[in-house]
Amino acid sequence: MMLADPPRGFAKVWSDYRWKVGNYLDRLGCWLLVHAPAAGRLYATLLSPGRPRLERYPGWTFAAEYFIERRWTALRRAALWDAALERKLRVPLNVPWYGATTVGVTLGNDQSLCLYVSGSFEPNEFAFIDRVLQPGMAMVDVGANDGLYTVFAARRVGPSGRVLAVEPSSRERANLQRNVERNSLTNVVVRPSALGAEAGQANLKIAHGLHAGHNTFGTFAYDDVLAVDSELVTVETLDDVIDRCALPRIDFVKIDVEGAEVGVLKGARKVLMSSRPLLLLEANEPALRAQDTSVDELLALLRSEFGYDILVFSAETGGVELLKDGAAVSPNIVAVPRERTPDVLAKAA
Repeated sequence: MMLADPPRGFAKVWSDYRWKVGNYLDRLGCWLLVHAPAAGRLYATLLSPGRPRLERYPGWTFAAEYFIERRWTALRRAALWDAALERKLRVPLNVPWYGATTVGVTLGNDQSLCLYVSGSFEPNEFAFIDRVLQPGMAMVDVGANDGLYTVFAARRVGPSGRVLAVEPSSRERANLQRNVERNSLTNVVVRPSALGAEAGQANLKIAHGLHAGHNTFGTFAYDDVLAVDSELVTVETLDDVIDRCALPRIDFVKIDVEGAEVGVLKGARKVLMSSRPLLLLEANEPALRAQDTSVDELLALLRSEFGYDILVFSAETGGVELLKDGAAVSPNIVAVPRERTPDVLAKAA
């Protein structure tokens, strides 16, 4: 005897019901943000994503849970994000982060689109760091921004470890300090400067709040990023900073400085040759070109002058693998001292 097929209209009825409920919640949430801000923030907090899982996400791209997966809950949070952006509302929230920490976000910018709406940010990079960063290690976060990597690393290395967070922008540095204090991280030192090939001063262009992570010394890599201000900031070399902070060794360095990565490396020769730290770097061709360098120059410097191998993040697995000749370079790369490559690949497997 054959079983009867389920009613063909059930899927459509369920889809219509979810759409109607979602539409109602979106209108309710937006109304609350505008007319009852305290209640709106409470509502937004109740919709917050759970703590992100410390695991790989093969093929992750910016705000993938919203733009690609179109998750129902992400759509609800996106309605609040859109309302804050369009109506110029300031809606600060705290969201769960790795390692039982929390970080602050403000609706209506790139970072909250990832952390609040989509619930993730560079998961493959954090999964890699979790495998190689150990208690007691020392890490430098160059271009710390609001401190997502700083907070994670500080909790990962523990009280016996150290994290040096370098951030020149006063706006981002204030957010960084708040995130450090919010999580009672006593092993973090915040350095209010930029890093480069040599010491001096430079004008830092401050990006509009929508793209707050794109502050740069050159031209902006993308046409939709606009400058709202500039700051004259102190520029130091990483070698000098490490000497002044009296750090005996450095185990890991993350560098995300909107195309100024080559300059940071040139000012870190002593550290790279003596401590031989692992490096996590952004390798963004448009950003590098905006500062008169390129991905090819970045890779050549790491390989030829410092003796590092290049690992990229696999789109298929989310893990790291050696960069093969002619292969595409992932947006972020890992540079490993050549003598340590087999051990790092084994740990990261």
